[in-house]
Order: sequence, then C-alpha cells, then structure tokens
Amino acid sequence: MNLKGILQHKSDRHQLFIFILIVFISTLFGTLLSVVVISDIELLKLDLLNPENISQLKILQLITSVFIFIVPPFIYSYFIGGNMFRNFGFSADINRQSVMLVLIMVLFIQPFVAYSMQWNVSIIQSLSDFFPSLIHSLEQMEESAKEITTAFLKMDHLTDLIFNLFLIALIPAIGEELLFRGVIQKKLQSMLSNPHIAIMITAFVFSAIHMQFFGFFPRFLLGILLGYLFYFSKNLWMSVLAHFINNALAVLLMYSAFANKLNTDITKIENTEISFVLAFLSVLIVLFFIYLFQKINNKEEII
Repeated sequence: MNLKGILQHKSDRHQLFIFILIVFISTLFGTLLSVVVISDIELLKLDLLNPENISQLKILQLITSVFIFIVPPFIYSYFIGGNMFRNFGFSADINRQSVMLVLIMVLFIQPFVAYSMQWNVSIIQSLSDFFPSLIHSLEQMEESAKEITTAFLKMDHLTDLIFNLFLIALIPAIGEELLFRGVIQKKLQSMLSNPHIAIMITAFVFSAIHMQFFGFFPRFLLGILLGYLFYFSKNLWMSVLAHFINNALAVLLMYSAFANKLNTDITKIENTEISFVLAFLSVLIVLFFIYLFQKINNKEEII
C-alpha cells in the first residue's frame, strides 16, 4: 500500500494533528527501543563517574533524539509528498553575508542569555514560599539534568569532543529545527496567517518540551531568534546553523583543552554575574544584526 502523499490535500489543521500523532508514536517506539538497549537507566545515573555508564547514556540520548526529532518529520514529509527538502524549507541559496550575521548574532546574544537565566532562576526561587513542593521538584529535576550534562561534557580527548559535537550540537540542530521550525512553525503560520504569533508559540513549545524550567526563558528567546532567522531567510539552514553554533559553543567551552584556560562551566551560567547594561547592549546589537539579516534576505514571506 503506497501512502506517499496521502496528506497532500488535507487541511493544515489536519496535517498538524497527524504530525503530532506521528511524533507521539515515534517517541513511544524510541522509548521502547531504549528500554531494550539499556535495561536500567536509573542505575546508570547513580554512577555518572563511570565512563561506561556515560557511554550508554549517550547512546540513549542519541536514540531518543532521533526518534523524537528526526524520524517524525521525515515520515510526515513522506505522507505530504513532493520534494522532502522543499517541504521543510531547506534551500541551497545561502550567501556568506547571512552566514556571518548568524554567527555574530549567536555570539552577541550570549550575555543576554546569561542575564535572562539569572532572571529566570530568581523568579522561580521567589515562588518557593508559595509553591514549596513544586519548586523543590523543579530544583531536583534541574540538579539531575546538570549532573548528566556535566558528565556528558567531561571531555579529555579529541574523540570525546567530536562525538559530543555530533550528539549535542549537530543532531539537535538538525532534528529540532526540522520539527519546530520546519514543520510546526510553518503549519502554525499557515493556519494563523500571522508569522509573529506562529514564531512565539513555536518558541514556547520548543522551550517547554525540554522540561528544564530554570532555563525556560533563555531557551524561549533562542527559539524566537531561530524562528525569525527561518522566517526572514526562508531557509531552514539558517536556523540549523544558528542552533548548531549555539550548542557547539557550549560544548567547546567545556572541552578540557579550553575549559582549563578559560575556567568556564556552562552548567553554572546562572551564577555568572551579567549587568543589565551589558544585557541591554547585547539585545540592541542582536536586533541591529537581525535588521541587516532581514534586509539581505528581503523576500516574500513563507507560505
């Protein structure tokens, strides 16, 4: 039975519903596969200093990333029919000016990201008197995530760096941009006829799905930036590139050859004191470069 193109003439609402269903089924399948490959995940987390345990957790991360973010868009594209790369918004039309602006924007937004992380943490902590149990649960989730992140980013050899760039930077950059910007943002924009609302909703879902609420606002801001890069350029490669640079920067800063000299620890970014003035200047500079990016990629809006 040939299912290629069966959703081609369905409404955007129908297509989005089917896509969410595909994501759910693929995630379930990935979870079952993870259980088969790794029988006791919690036991592995108890000894994060064991390199063998970290290797297995990285395999788990790879499986879940592929089945949540990469498999569903490709299945969906098959059901939509037509050119797969065009369905997602990929274009070979890439100019060097846009690439340089993307790099500059990702670098210059970092102070504001750090400042928003501080703001995010302070807001959650201010609610501890009103919702002590909830805040305690969130803090435990955050500490668990930090422990795993720290263990993942312990890199003493070049091979560790290369694999982490693949696992933490390349796979999420491609997979998450396929899912969020390549499918969800495009469908919401078509349904709502308002690209700005579509970008905001997509960025909100993008941040929420990571289930790390102490970094919700910084990730939401990143999602907005990625959304506008895709919207202005009509090219998913631009948001993939920005996503990759952002994640790769975090990996590189934790690589032992650099971390020992720079004394960096991205898992403690909320403790980095960033002034309001520096954060404000960061935003102004990024907004200026977004303006230039829009001018360079001055085309019709994505349909």
